[in-house]
Amino acid sequence: MELQTEPRELETPEAAPPPRLGLRLRRRAAWVGGLLALAVAGYLLAGVFTVAADEQAVIRRFGRVAARLGPGIHYRLPWPIDQVDIVKTTSVMKTGVGFDLRDGEERVTGVEILTGDTNIISVAMTLQYVIRNPSAFLFETENPSALIGSFAESVLTETVLGMPVDEVLTTGRLAIQEHVKTRTQEILDRYDSGVQITSANMMGITLDSAVAQAFQDVANASADRENKINQGRSYANDLLPKARGEARSIVLAAQSYREQRVAEAIGNTTRFLELLAEYNKAPEVTRTRLYLEAMEKVLPKVKKYVIDSEHGRKPINLRLGPTPP
Repeated sequence: MELQTEPRELETPEAAPPPRLGLRLRRRAAWVGGLLALAVAGYLLAGVFTVAADEQAVIRRFGRVAARLGPGIHYRLPWPIDQVDIVKTTSVMKTGVGFDLRDGEERVTGVEILTGDTNIISVAMTLQYVIRNPSAFLFETENPSALIGSFAESVLTETVLGMPVDEVLTTGRLAIQEHVKTRTQEILDRYDSGVQITSANMMGITLDSAVAQAFQDVANASADRENKINQGRSYANDLLPKARGEARSIVLAAQSYREQRVAEAIGNTTRFLELLAEYNKAPEVTRTRLYLEAMEKVLPKVKKYVIDSEHGRKPINLRLGPTPP
């Protein structure tokens, strides 16, 4: 019996890639992964930003205001999720009425305004402001400087229209400045402009040449009057304290003299009463003592001559009275 076997095909293994090619693929994948990780880290670190001490930052998330941040180091989600706007909140900006700031040069042009007594004057006013609310300043008003100038011009016109021209030129300047500042700030707050007005100053007021000299004379006279009043007050303030001091000194001297004379009178009265009491007790002795005390005071002041009476046989009588027998 013959065994028949079928020939079998030999199975050959699949061809494996060369070892060098696999190593290259792994290295390339590692490099790509590292670059992707570095790109992601750089993208995330791009959200770190710094706000200076005089600045504030407004964070917008997909265009909507999300937060307002102060000075320091902060983080936001990178673009296009968050966007940051940084503004200086302490820097003072300037605008005005009849005041041109183009090309960085200040030029006073003035605006013509009618006064309460139908005179036309040219007025220029500057207003200084700072940013109080950065988000409102950035997104609620398109041109804050022009908006402030328009409101200030309206308020200035309304204010000057209710005043005579001589008051505007002399005593009313401070009142006009304060009213324009306060009223303009109220309007800006109503429109949520995010602006705080710090000062309002009138740069100049001019009149027609025909009447300007007359008003200048009035202003000079008012200034001279104030100068004279101040000189009079200064003289009075210098003289009155001296006069009050001298008057007080005289009064004190008079009081002291009065007290001295009263004390002397009381002392003399007391002494006389004591002498009277002693005299009533012993008239002769008291009279002799008083006489001797008087002689002690008088004789040292006069020139004295002692004359012998009858060769010493008769005593000299020093008393100014009759000679005893």
